[in-house]
Amino acid sequence: MTATRPRKLFVYGTLRKGEARSGLLKQCRLIGVVRVPGVLYMTSFGYPSAVFDGTSSPGIQGEVYRLPEDFEDFMREIDRAEGTDEGIFSRTVVRGGGDFFQTYEAGPALEEETRSAGAIRGGNWFFGPSLSRTNPFSFAVGFEAIQKRYYRMKPEPGEERAVFLEGDVPVLVTCPHSTAHTRMGKLKRHEFYTGALGTIAHSALGCHCLYANREQETDPNYYDDCDFKTVVGKILAEKEIRLVVDLHGTGNERPEDLFPGVGKEREFLLGNPDILDMFYVSAKEHGIVAGNPGVFPAARQMTVAKFAATQFSVPAIQIEISDRLRMPQTREEEFRKLLKFLPGFIGKTRG
Repeated sequence: MTATRPRKLFVYGTLRKGEARSGLLKQCRLIGVVRVPGVLYMTSFGYPSAVFDGTSSPGIQGEVYRLPEDFEDFMREIDRAEGTDEGIFSRTVVRGGGDFFQTYEAGPALEEETRSAGAIRGGNWFFGPSLSRTNPFSFAVGFEAIQKRYYRMKPEPGEERAVFLEGDVPVLVTCPHSTAHTRMGKLKRHEFYTGALGTIAHSALGCHCLYANREQETDPNYYDDCDFKTVVGKILAEKEIRLVVDLHGTGNERPEDLFPGVGKEREFLLGNPDILDMFYVSAKEHGIVAGNPGVFPAARQMTVAKFAATQFSVPAIQIEISDRLRMPQTREEEFRKLLKFLPGFIGKTRG
């Protein structure tokens, strides 16, 4: 391998954030998510196989990582993990989003397997038998272990402050506080596991998800003039979105587990009261106590829910989640309830 290869790696399967082998990339920095022309196939070995043809649409969705300085030595380690010597995968260079990346495609040993395999929906491993679907608890813990490296990390040139996971269901889940953010000159802490929850909803249902991936210079749930809201606005303008679900974390001072925020007079629902009804029904089904919408109405400042409803006429609900439901290491049962509640609620809203 020569030193002219790009210092960026495109991954699309078990190396993705939170997946079984994502720990191999702990020396790397997540830049963002892109699509590369090609087709993603499901093998019988529990991992996907990619064929990059330069033309197929919608292409393969994956993450791009900036490699460490000594990336050639590092990549030789990844080569071994990917079985390049055995011909399972071959390292190559592909282009996507106007940039070039190193990646792995099906090698000679996978050719027959790939020919007989079925394509994965949307070229997205999260829509296949990924860990995010088969074991969302383990996925969430692994995802957050990586995400915590980005809580206070500022972006370098070319790195995205927010990661957009494109889906094919007209619901957008936003997680603006999954990293630290500044409000009124004070740095506010991240709201842990919200990014993981949004990603799991994306995987389970196919909805879109946008989560903060770097420290936010301004609080996206307090100011409209911020990078995160710019991306939200672009998504709402360009895609068919019928509901925005904005995830947040709150303390455990109150006895209730969840609180919906839909405006002072439920105006953010835009005449769709069934959304709130389904929120309470789903919470009850999963043994979760939901509080009054007046506690966190999401209307006192420039929240994401308010932004979606008032500026783009898209119904929106803010969900405040108690800390005690977001503590998988010490309160596993409560966290598992949360993992079932969120896809259950969103699934009801789309019929």
